[in-house]
Amino acid sequence: MPATVPALAAADSARLRTRAARHARSLPLAVCGLTVVLLAGTGRLAGDQFWLIVLLPLGAFLLTYVAAFALRLPTGVGVGSDGYGIALVLSALIAFLFPWILFATGVPFALGLGLVVLGLRASDRLLWVAGLVAMTASLALVTTGGPGGASPVLYLAGTITLGLALLAAALVALRGERETLAADDGAPSIGDPATDNLRVLAVLGDADEADQPALARLTGIEERNLAARLHDLTEASLVQARITKNRNWAQITREGREELRTRREALRGVAEHRKA
Repeated sequence: MPATVPALAAADSARLRTRAARHARSLPLAVCGLTVVLLAGTGRLAGDQFWLIVLLPLGAFLLTYVAAFALRLPTGVGVGSDGYGIALVLSALIAFLFPWILFATGVPFALGLGLVVLGLRASDRLLWVAGLVAMTASLALVTTGGPGGASPVLYLAGTITLGLALLAAALVALRGERETLAADDGAPSIGDPATDNLRVLAVLGDADEADQPALARLTGIEERNLAARLHDLTEASLVQARITKNRNWAQITREGREELRTRREALRGVAEHRKA
């Protein structure tokens, strides 16, 4: 049975909240913006800058990956699938196999390409639009005033402006993430994204068709809403939910594991009571 429209809306709301909790939009924008600003300062450095320029995009997405992983540990929302690994591999291929691309198109082009990948992976319009803007601006800067070209001042000013624009977009994204976490949109949710995710994983980990009637009879309006939501989500994507649970398990804190065990014991108790 396909999921109902309310169930899909609830699933989308939960997805947006978990992405907001791990700053999946603002983090890559901020790191790319800082990298572009750093690029503008490399012109003052003496000596060969080949490897510095080549490794900038790789270092940026490596930093994004590590920072995102660190942020997910305390939130309990799991590792997700934001595409940082894809962007990291792509930047590594460019750095070690096709470094000339960075000199022909500019470092911001590679950063923008990574943002496009992240945006398409997560269906995030702000990310892929920001990526396209960065790619276009990079090509324009290299064409009109690349390093050592006729207009080095124009190149420097344009690079700084692009970096600041990405940082401004990151601030806008951060504000939106905070509003998403603070908003009460009426979706059948039971608290913060971490708690919500833990409970969803707990139920989907053990619930099957025999458990659904028991879930529907749990006391409390929050539990009934959760049961209805989980029923539709299970019908729509049980396999994906189980995969997500397995991938998230290693990231859940000790308190989260205790909540998982308590929730499972409660479900088993209700199911046994119904059978009796």
